[in-house]
Amino acid sequence: MKITWSLPGHSGGGAIDEDVLNTPLPADRDYSDEGLCYGHYVSSVERVLTEDGVVDALAGTLCPEDPPRVVAIHVAILKHGHFYHPACMTLLTDEKKYAFVINLAVTPDGGECARGEFALLKTLHPRSEALPCVQLLRSVTVNGQDVVLFIGEWFEGYHEFHQTQKGDGDGVVVWADQHHHYVSRAVEISIYRQAARILTQLYDPLTFTLVQPWHHAAGDFVVNIDGESPEVKLITVRQYLPMGEIEAVDAEDILEGALFFLMLLSIRNRLDRYDGIGDVAWVGDHSVAATIDGFFDAMGAVSDMGPLSGPFVAWIEKYLDLHTEADFQEMARTVVASFNPRASEMETIVAGLSSHVSVFYRVIQNRKK
Repeated sequence: MKITWSLPGHSGGGAIDEDVLNTPLPADRDYSDEGLCYGHYVSSVERVLTEDGVVDALAGTLCPEDPPRVVAIHVAILKHGHFYHPACMTLLTDEKKYAFVINLAVTPDGGECARGEFALLKTLHPRSEALPCVQLLRSVTVNGQDVVLFIGEWFEGYHEFHQTQKGDGDGVVVWADQHHHYVSRAVEISIYRQAARILTQLYDPLTFTLVQPWHHAAGDFVVNIDGESPEVKLITVRQYLPMGEIEAVDAEDILEGALFFLMLLSIRNRLDRYDGIGDVAWVGDHSVAATIDGFFDAMGAVSDMGPLSGPFVAWIEKYLDLHTEADFQEMARTVVASFNPRASEMETIVAGLSSHVSVFYRVIQNRKK
């Protein structure tokens, strides 16, 4: 089966330029004395794709009852991240094309991350269709080094989004291929609301387990703005850990944990970097209501949580009503105390925290009206 390749600016006729194949892969850390080259990337992927049954298995995930016949494969190397070198792989069949993502790791840390993320996505995908479905995990040895890759669902038409500075104030820009699209405030609010809903769907109120860390600046969330309304996906899950451990969890613990999670979510959902790489951005107050709405969107599907029978939302609303703004200020300080004090965004968080909690409190109060 023919496998063709492309690399922006360095390919033609389905092959990457020969001199580029001998060029080391870009990396922000040293992973060997010599490093691995683009040629090693190509050979690693081709070794996996030419294993017996691999391509047929991938085709089978598309249409289990009648898998399409794959006639060719094209792999486009896209970019180079901290842990992965992602590519878009397209299976060409008799009828149409199907895209998958390949995340390839060439460092020990990257390989460990790939194995862990594959397992997490496999486990969590049934909880939220906003996560990619993963199909295949493989490890191969190239040039004496272990290379780990996994193949998963490609979200066609989804792109990174970030805060940007405009003449009329900050807003969200969507990176759609070579074009940048500024979105309306209503679309921006929907994006942050959906991000909060997705993360809340993945939060476990009984064990306090949540997706962390995640970052808007890293492009963890992507959005499709082609339809009548935006659709948001979460493309990565690095870790899934509890906020804390309590031996015997009671109703008070569950509700306090939910509040801690909501406060944490409301703060983190405001953080980005301008255009993905610039200074720390603190999203406007409108994101606070969007986050709280997204939280309740997801919690609306939860009921009979441990000793709390019935709709979980009703319990949370009653619990929140018991708190004053001063209580929320104290909770916010507790949340921020759990952050890395040396993190680059801490100055921004501390400067905006008191005002943030005031907005948080008003939004909670307005929900009762």
